[in-house]
Amino acid sequence: MPNIIAHIVFYSWPLVVFVIFRKQPLVPALMWSMVLGYLFLPARMGFDLPAIPTITKFELTSLSVAIMCWLKLRQEKQANRWNDTATTSTSEAKPVRKSRGRIILMLVYAMILMAPVLTVLTNSDPIFAGPLVLPGLRPYDTLSMLGFTLFFLLPFWLGRRYLSSPESHVIILKVLCIALLGYSLLALWEVRMSPQLNRTLYGFTASSFLQHMRAGGFRPLVFLDHGLSLGILLSMCVLAAGALWRHSRKTAANASVWLLSLGWLLFTLVLAKSVGALLISLALLPFVILTKTRGQLLVAAILAGVVILYPMLRGAGYVPTEEIHEIALSYSEDRAQSLKFRLDNEDRLLEKANEKPLFGWGSWGRNMVYDIYTGRNLSVTDGAWIIFIGTFGWFGYIARFGLITIPIILLALNRRRLDISIATAGLSIVLAANLVDLLPNSSLRPITLLIAGALMGRYIEASEASRRTDQPAVSIVPNVDPVPAAAPALKVRKRRKHPMDEVTATTGDISPLPANQPAKAKRRVRR
Repeated sequence: MPNIIAHIVFYSWPLVVFVIFRKQPLVPALMWSMVLGYLFLPARMGFDLPAIPTITKFELTSLSVAIMCWLKLRQEKQANRWNDTATTSTSEAKPVRKSRGRIILMLVYAMILMAPVLTVLTNSDPIFAGPLVLPGLRPYDTLSMLGFTLFFLLPFWLGRRYLSSPESHVIILKVLCIALLGYSLLALWEVRMSPQLNRTLYGFTASSFLQHMRAGGFRPLVFLDHGLSLGILLSMCVLAAGALWRHSRKTAANASVWLLSLGWLLFTLVLAKSVGALLISLALLPFVILTKTRGQLLVAAILAGVVILYPMLRGAGYVPTEEIHEIALSYSEDRAQSLKFRLDNEDRLLEKANEKPLFGWGSWGRNMVYDIYTGRNLSVTDGAWIIFIGTFGWFGYIARFGLITIPIILLALNRRRLDISIATAGLSIVLAANLVDLLPNSSLRPITLLIAGALMGRYIEASEASRRTDQPAVSIVPNVDPVPAAAPALKVRKRRKHPMDEVTATTGDISPLPANQPAKAKRRVRR
């Protein structure tokens, strides 16, 4: 059970967010509030309210940040109101119609909000498994699922609204690296002393202690819900440090600092014993360091496409699960058994999901597999993809995973037309690393949605800016009559060369002469 310190830290976090926003500009304050809330607030703790999902540290942080962003912008608008009134609306040419990115985003929003309603309407029947009875979903459940969906969309909206510029992408990368550099000291302490900081400070353990005993040592988790979450976060920050190194070299800044940070974070990731996160880092780091913007966006888009199509590839048998298991067996027998357990669970859950492929089974454990005689749960959900496709079906899965994969794909498809910086391309690789980890693990966090929203905002703004430059210039000079197209050209009679022209050219005096000056000069020359 959480102790009094855990409750004080949890319920006082909105006040901490308020202080951060008072001390920092909006973009750094937004990032620091989101990252620090994810790193230090107690996990698996929250409070319930009627008709809305449980408010955990993710929902509390996102809601506090959204309120402070609104208050800060409102204060700035009131302070600069006299400037706003002096600015005319015709100073910029706005697009006549909405851009393609806005239309796609509105369609995805509509699908995400419709998915819970359609899932509830198609799951009114109960489920019987021996003595276990799971009641059907009621209209009241729609409110709870919609509340969860709105909290799910909130970090994406924050990134889309406030983190869409290339400068804000650099801030995202810097905040992630600096925060994890400090957090790595706590992680290394747990590598040596065992993962017990959460129990010591907050009075409870977020996950099983046995799951973090690896290779004769310990896998740290600090204040997160699992060591795998810390592993993929370290992996993302390793790639972020590489992207900052590339950005600093291009801008003639101190690049060696970020190169040293990359080495330190990679060293911490190795000691953290997260094999999957380490492999993701080693596979993507060469692209961050060696390739240009085009190559990075292309690799990120390919990974995003594989992730969103993974359930289809998995069901059709195109994923070589047996070969992957044999590779894991050659590395470690324990890791191979764990991987085999996950793959078998995915097969059972995917078979259950195919019984209701369109809108899924809904929440409250209806997507699980149960023994028909005893009612015992026979499945464990690990990957985020199998959770979404079993709960909301293909309709909800495409909507939710499309929200975090489409920004990368759109940036890659329009890379020639848009001005994409090396920091934005590196941020796409960081998001792609998290997307790959969503296949074996459930590591979809507000940080993931925040980065996806920032990339989507960048695509929308860059595409609309390119459309503005393609529009013809509009003259703002009033009451100017155009010259008729058929107006005859006037013949200009060429003046004969005057002797004083040579004198003027020699002395450099180009001041105009009086009207009678040429005649007098002519008479002087004759004498």
